[in-house]
Amino acid sequence: MISICIPTYNTDCTRLLKSLRKQIDEIKYAIDVLLLEDGSCKFTQENEDCCKQNGFIYLSNKTNRGRVESRMKLAKNSKAPWIVFLDADMLPATEKFTLIYYSAASSKSHDVFIGGHRYENKLNMFNLRLRYGKAREEATCENRNKDPFKNIFFGNMMIKKEIFLSIFSTYTNPSYGEDHFLSAMLRSKKLRVLHLENNTFHLGLEKNYQFLKKTEEATKTITQIHDNMRVNLEYSKLLRYYVFLKRLHLKKTVYFILRILIPVMRKTLVWFGGPLLFIDFYRLHYFLKHKKDGD
Repeated sequence: MISICIPTYNTDCTRLLKSLRKQIDEIKYAIDVLLLEDGSCKFTQENEDCCKQNGFIYLSNKTNRGRVESRMKLAKNSKAPWIVFLDADMLPATEKFTLIYYSAASSKSHDVFIGGHRYENKLNMFNLRLRYGKAREEATCENRNKDPFKNIFFGNMMIKKEIFLSIFSTYTNPSYGEDHFLSAMLRSKKLRVLHLENNTFHLGLEKNYQFLKKTEEATKTITQIHDNMRVNLEYSKLLRYYVFLKRLHLKKTVYFILRILIPVMRKTLVWFGGPLLFIDFYRLHYFLKHKKDGD
């Protein structure tokens, strides 16, 4: 009934794969697991061997094709009508992880289920990804269900295969940030989304400069989605800020000020991992920069 699909790039997935094997054996339901190496040059042998040992399907791309294309390939090779997408650096936070998703799929009550994710209680006050994740991404399913389209993350979610393939059949943007596109499309199509208390631990904590690079890419993706695809992004704080500044004719003024301050904010975020308010200004700066009339 469900296929668990894991795209990976240079990540050791053996711990995740062993955890899934143990859970699947305990519930005794037919669940297939597919792992796709997206042009990786590290941990490929370890991941392939672990897949073979546990009876999972191992796929690979000769070159890096990106997250969306890899997920499309995984989906097309899956057998079940439901797909659980898991990031390679995730680990189930509960021993009932697969059972919860299997039960949700059996209920047929919704089209998409979001499990949510948490961060281990590591003491690293200078890690920007950890601070941002715990402050902005950790939330109970009750809070997430208040606006079910707001916290959409590919890192831990289950979606009907036909819906995923339909939404991303013409999506060609290789940049980081496809979660925003999915969220907007689910909202526009008025699909049924339910958030579950079925967390995974997000183990992959990028270095601060890497997280800032991903932030820049995601901001560019949001801009392109809004400008080229005409998708409703009313939920986006960035877009609301942009509309507010444009209405007050402050857009270019704020962009000019942020452009002057951005080198200082970047160094502060890289060195000290905060404050998080700087991330908001950082994202706004790049959003204005990428807008067609933002320069």
